[in-house]
Amino acid sequence: MEEDNKKIGWKFFLLEIILIGAGAAGMWFLGGIRNLAQDRLLGNCVMTVFMLAAAGLQARREYVHDGFDYDNGEHVCRFLFCAAVGLAIAFVCGFLPTGGWPFLLVYVMLALFSNMGTGIMTATSLLLISVMLSGAAADGLILYFVSGVFAVTLFRHLESEKKIGIPVFLSILCLLVCETANLVLVANARPDFEMFVIPVANMIVSSVLLLGCLKLFFSRVVYRYREIWLEINDTENTVLTELRERDRKEYMHCIHTAHFCESIGGQLGMNADALKCAGYYHRLGDRMEAVMKEKRFPPPVREILFDYRDRKQGMRKKETAVLVCSEKVVSSMTYMREKGEQLQIDYDKVIDTVFRKMRDDGSFEKCNITVRELCAMHRIFKEEKLYYELLC
Repeated sequence: MEEDNKKIGWKFFLLEIILIGAGAAGMWFLGGIRNLAQDRLLGNCVMTVFMLAAAGLQARREYVHDGFDYDNGEHVCRFLFCAAVGLAIAFVCGFLPTGGWPFLLVYVMLALFSNMGTGIMTATSLLLISVMLSGAAADGLILYFVSGVFAVTLFRHLESEKKIGIPVFLSILCLLVCETANLVLVANARPDFEMFVIPVANMIVSSVLLLGCLKLFFSRVVYRYREIWLEINDTENTVLTELRERDRKEYMHCIHTAHFCESIGGQLGMNADALKCAGYYHRLGDRMEAVMKEKRFPPPVREILFDYRDRKQGMRKKETAVLVCSEKVVSSMTYMREKGEQLQIDYDKVIDTVFRKMRDDGSFEKCNITVRELCAMHRIFKEEKLYYELLC
């Protein structure tokens, strides 16, 4: 995928140039409307170009090297569209009171459709455009930077957690606290109800916009492959049914492997759906690519299966390590039972042997799995003693 991204990186660069040009032109035009001095106007345009160029460089490098979260690397137009929307919001905010800027949405939106670092850098660049255009004090920059980064951190792992209630509440609460501390409390007047009108209105607007953004994210990213997952992880689908009829032993091996993949993946915070699917289909051999294309396998499981296929050169993904370990443990336990030695099987010893052999032959040398994750996986296998009695 990285090589494919490099081939089309120039398209990203072209759209980046268009966005930078729009930012400079908008800053010049709107600065003229605000009657900014020529030297200030020119300085703002130059700074806009450099800030957007730096953010664009960061985004492009992350994109080319597969650094975007979720499947955003395959749909880079999501990020570019969000950046264009953020630029429009930044221009509008230049004419609004500082306490009414909806930059919480901009930070979360850009981070969700790229990655954490790119989202924060791009959103901060857009925030500086609003600050320069409006002439706002540094308080506004600090306020939205702190609340934005806090919100981005809360929504960092939406795909696995899928819970938004508490993160939304804490994000809005942080925004209100920051607005109160930076705008209301520093005002040279006795606090009254009117001082809170704009911050509260911003809190309500930001809540609505944030919920809308999250709904879009879940529909376009998190649940995009929901129907496909339901089909390919259904043991009654045509591919698995055919495998069961042709070779029941092979079918049961895949079923047991998928069980461990899903269990371990869920406990270690990996993509359990992708691992379960990989467990079902990893033994298809030459048919694997044809099945993946026919059933439109999502990218996460395709990456695992391709890494599994090329594992002799050294597996790289930790999900592949889970798949290979599950396969070897299932194969070892099944072999022992077929030997008629089930009553004397020392499950702990078998599992220790599997892991020791894999360490000795360097299976994990190029893999990004951590020692903690390996130890946790080792422990989970030993906790499944009752399940081994079902292997057949």
